[in-house]
Amino acid sequence: MAAPASPHAQAGHVNRTAFRGAKVLITGASAGLGRALTLALAAPGVDLGLVARRAEPLAEVGAAAQALGARVWSYPADVGDAAAMRQAAGDFVAQAGGVTHAFANAGISEPDRVLQGDPTVLGELMRINVIGVINTLLPLVPSMVRQGRGHLVAISSVASFRALPGKGGYCASKGAVNMLMDGFRPRLRPHGIRVSTICPGFIATALTARNAYPMPFMLSAERAAELTLRAVARGRRQAVFPWQMRLIAPLLRRMPDFMLPAR
Repeated sequence: MAAPASPHAQAGHVNRTAFRGAKVLITGASAGLGRALTLALAAPGVDLGLVARRAEPLAEVGAAAQALGARVWSYPADVGDAAAMRQAAGDFVAQAGGVTHAFANAGISEPDRVLQGDPTVLGELMRINVIGVINTLLPLVPSMVRQGRGHLVAISSVASFRALPGKGGYCASKGAVNMLMDGFRPRLRPHGIRVSTICPGFIATALTARNAYPMPFMLSAERAAELTLRAVARGRRQAVFPWQMRLIAPLLRRMPDFMLPAR
């Protein structure tokens, strides 16, 4: 059996010049895309603030990033907890001496359960996917304004372009993220702060492993991280990938209801 590739090899090509000396806060860093982003960025001279709810896997990815040369501060926290996120943001800025990038990556996906009449699941989904983005990014804005530079990144989804049966809440949460970032962008541009929204298709993670329906054009977390960082390095306002999903996205908005799969 061949030896496993190193995290850097798995992540593909990342423009390290664009992130040299970066000070990056990443939520949802313990697994999936967040873990892949962490390991792709980890290098000597890079400071990483890692946030996730599960302390043990967070510590593991933090140790892996340190082994690659990065300085790491780990914050076991729930992105839906505004006070905890303010504390994590403040501590990271103080420890790292500033912040250059923030990736609001943490998110959940649950079925709507409309027929059961239970709003609890959708309320939690909005708390994590929408309020969590706000709690992650806004506490860092004052520091970026003082610096005169920074880059806010939110991980949205191709699902943000069209509500799907059984996933209306998830799609709505990602659509809300798109609107938030579109609103933040012109307000923050005069202060030297860039704003990017990343809309990937299906990524092979523990969340998508639960889906019992076809997921075309699936990407590995490492490939998704590579494409995300490439878009951020180029200052893209919005990035949709893979390319097949970029072509399909405009068509989703026009698709009649009868063509959507019932779930």
